[in-house]
Amino acid sequence: MESTARQSYGQGIGFVLLATLGWSLSGLFVRLMPGLDGWQLNCWRGFWMAVVLLCYLVVVYGRDLWSSFRIIPLVALCFSAGFFALGSTLYVTSLTLVSTATISVIGASSPIFTGLLSPWVTGERPGLAAWLAAALAMAGVGIIAWEKLEGGNLAGILISICVPMTFAGQTLALRRYRGVDMTPAICAGGFLSFFAAGILGFVVPYVMGLDVRPGGGFNVGLREVLLLALMGPLQLSIPLIFYIKGARSVPAVTLALIAMLDAVLNPMWPWIFVGEQPERSSFMGGAVIIAAVIISIFGGQWLERKRKRAGLSGSMA
Repeated sequence: MESTARQSYGQGIGFVLLATLGWSLSGLFVRLMPGLDGWQLNCWRGFWMAVVLLCYLVVVYGRDLWSSFRIIPLVALCFSAGFFALGSTLYVTSLTLVSTATISVIGASSPIFTGLLSPWVTGERPGLAAWLAAALAMAGVGIIAWEKLEGGNLAGILISICVPMTFAGQTLALRRYRGVDMTPAICAGGFLSFFAAGILGFVVPYVMGLDVRPGGGFNVGLREVLLLALMGPLQLSIPLIFYIKGARSVPAVTLALIAMLDAVLNPMWPWIFVGEQPERSSFMGGAVIIAAVIISIFGGQWLERKRKRAGLSGSMA
């Protein structure tokens, strides 16, 4: 097992910020491949992510590669890999039923789910600052997506709610087993998402009576495969390595809240590289989300220091 004592809280925050920076590139990559649907994107993005993580594990562990999988408790391996694959699949499914804005607003509830489950899964009890930050983050995402919201159907809403729940589960699993390198579990989840998205890319359109693409999610041209071979490592593999490292010293709710910065950064890259002007609501909501993340990172420590000073003053009186 890896020691968490060598990593400070500040280092963990840095790792999670780097992870979120990488995740935010998804919008830019998607715009470079307008002909692909969500199943194709998630199929090959998951494949290349898993391949790169496997190469990383070979470099790190060498002949002990298999041991890196075996050392992870079976329940942790199954939950972590399963949550990743399930979350990717549910996200694509929800995109076929409701708008991206609706999914974004519902997805902002991930810190809430994380905070509610954290005492039982990780033993961490979120304080006032964490709950305030979670509420602000949801409000910020709501401001960004408000004009694009739609009611959608009940099935779409229910499936969308499962997306932040799976991300919360993934975060809690990483935090619960922070003494173990969980990268092999995420690697397994990438291969699972490859097969799931590839097969469901054929099955779901067939069941819904839509045009069925031959080959389902596996059917991708050479140009797109090469772009996805770049997207997998930059937007998933490397960020996930950073996120796993950050989970060693950052509480679960703060992990989930920092990930909400994706809603702020994602519109910025298309603006910079392809001239897609963000709406004014993106800047307003982004400011609220940034404030929420700052409160999450520093608020709890500030309140704790204030309580200690108050206790020390009381004992000296």
